[in-house]
This record gives sequence, C-alpha cells and structure tokens, in this order.
Amino acid sequence: METVCPACNKVNNEETHCSRCGADLLALVQIRRSAAQALNSGTRSLKQNDGRNALHQAEISWHLKNSAEAARLAFLSCTLLQRFASATRWYELAIALENNPADVNF
Repeated sequence: METVCPACNKVNNEETHCSRCGADLLALVQIRRSAAQALNSGTRSLKQNDGRNALHQAEISWHLKNSAEAARLAFLSCTLLQRFASATRWYELAIALENNPADVNF
C-alpha cells in the first residue's frame, strides 16, 4: 500500500518514515490500513447478505480514505437494502473516482 509523503510528495511503500525527508508517516499508514480492514469486513458482510453492516463498514472506509472500492461497496450495500437513491449516488462517486480521482466533488 503506497503512502504519499505530505511534506515532499515522495511515494513510499508501507514505510513509517519517508525515505526521502524522514517525515513520520505512521498515522497515514494506520489510516490506510484501517480503511482496508473496514473494506474487507464490509465485503465479508455483503457476502453474508448483511447489507446494514456492509454499508456501515463501507462508510467507515470511505471516511478514512475516499476510494472507488469503498464507494462500490456502499453502492452494492445500498442496492441490497433497496436504498436506490443512495445507491445511485455511491455509483456516481465510484465511477467519478475511477475516471478522474482529482475532480470528484464530495
């Protein structure tokens, strides 16, 4: 999992300190790991037809890291729960992030 150093913009792989400038990246690494864990938990819940928990975990992941994966999980969860207006919004966010992550308006 790559983490971009906020001080020098160097891409680092799982390091807790930037290999270029030495900035502490531990908090960013932990946030990304937590987002991935929530996404994995939500995926398991979705596979078990537990849409409520899947959506909850997708939202946790989304709040930690706005990712297309979290938006897709939320879309599928809302579809399972028959919350079609919310599903549409999550779908639009997922597509927008996949096409151009820099231009997404949250």
